[in-house]
Amino acid sequence: MPPRLLLLLLLLAAALPPPAASRLGDHEPPPPPPHPRARQHRAQSGGGTGGASRVLTTALVAAASLLAVLLLYLCVAIAVRRIRGKGEGGRASRQQASQSSRAAAFLRRHGLHHSRPAFTYEQLRAATAGFDAARKLGDGGFGTVYLAYLPPAGRPAAVKRLHVPPSPSPSSATITKSFCNEVLILSALRHPHLVRLHGFCADPRALLLVYDFVPNGTLSHHLHRRGRDAAAAAQLPPPLPWRTRLAMAAQIASALEYLHFAVKPHVVHRDVTSSNIFVEADMRARLGDFGLSRLLATPDACSTATGREVVCCTAPQGTPGYLDPDYHRSFQLTEKSDVYSFGVVVLELVTGLRPVDVGRERRDVTLADWVVSKIQIGELREVMDPAVLGELPGVMPSVEAVAELAFRCVAPDKDDRPDAREALAELRRIQGMLPELSSHKDSS
Repeated sequence: MPPRLLLLLLLLAAALPPPAASRLGDHEPPPPPPHPRARQHRAQSGGGTGGASRVLTTALVAAASLLAVLLLYLCVAIAVRRIRGKGEGGRASRQQASQSSRAAAFLRRHGLHHSRPAFTYEQLRAATAGFDAARKLGDGGFGTVYLAYLPPAGRPAAVKRLHVPPSPSPSSATITKSFCNEVLILSALRHPHLVRLHGFCADPRALLLVYDFVPNGTLSHHLHRRGRDAAAAAQLPPPLPWRTRLAMAAQIASALEYLHFAVKPHVVHRDVTSSNIFVEADMRARLGDFGLSRLLATPDACSTATGREVVCCTAPQGTPGYLDPDYHRSFQLTEKSDVYSFGVVVLELVTGLRPVDVGRERRDVTLADWVVSKIQIGELREVMDPAVLGELPGVMPSVEAVAELAFRCVAPDKDDRPDAREALAELRRIQGMLPELSSHKDSS
């Protein structure tokens, strides 16, 4: 029998009036039966009224007893629910504390707790005005980014607050790993076209990362400009000139060359997208968001058949439309996976289109498949961004050269793709094809 039902029956039994025998006593003899004339006399003098009164009294006592039992049961249920709620809240707090303690232990183990300023939760909460929604710069799969003004001088920064679930789950472990990954990798990187990490906070209440504030939005925001009405359209950024697009491509290629060749062990970003490329006030591009990045080093790596290349054997992760199909098939991550994603970004620069569009025919949903088919039949102009078409004919040779480079970068087989160093050299050569670039060339 369920405990709650048993308790209810016990309370109900206790509330009922005791039997007549217990009230009169066990040894008292029963009264003698009344004389027939007496019974007749009581019936005539109102005995019926007394019986009705006793029935009414019994009904009222039973109703009051039942009401008391129900009220007691309700109080017990409320108390049990509160105790359980406190237990669940405690478990959530312990889970968040566990994730933050794991992150802190990871940072200490790698000697990273002294490599960057470790902000307190209170400092970053104050710097973001209590994580005010009005300060929100954007949302991602792992966290929300807020504008912060860091003490003491009020320098602007971007603070990412990671979404750590309150209950244990694979996603909470993944987010904690992403936090540790960014601190570990970004602490060792120095490049003008990479977003810089300024500090972090591993607190039971939140995992927080502090970056450079890049004020001009993302490349995706500039390329995929959409306004729902005239007022919204008036606030959109102007279309990017072809010269700026070409310079941005060279800048991101230079960041990838640094990650793939200059850093030891090599770093694979694994999520090169237009949404992870941030634009400075002077329109220079910087690559950020290293939450999915991997170091290509043993013991996480394994050798290929040729022995000349190091690959990381891991489950495919990334953004749809940018994910390397070779990596998706083989589960082998290499620097060429970044090159494929970079090729998709270059196609976005040429076309101004999104990497995935379900409004297109099924075989052309991904931008890479659609534009490659157009390039193969000589119809590049049909998919070029109208803003770039308006600069013809002077820029057409360089646009065709960039499209050809992107075509090679998104080759299905990774061995047919150039590496980041070759891509950078080709983009610098293309920059020299336009006369105006020779005198106003953006550094990369």
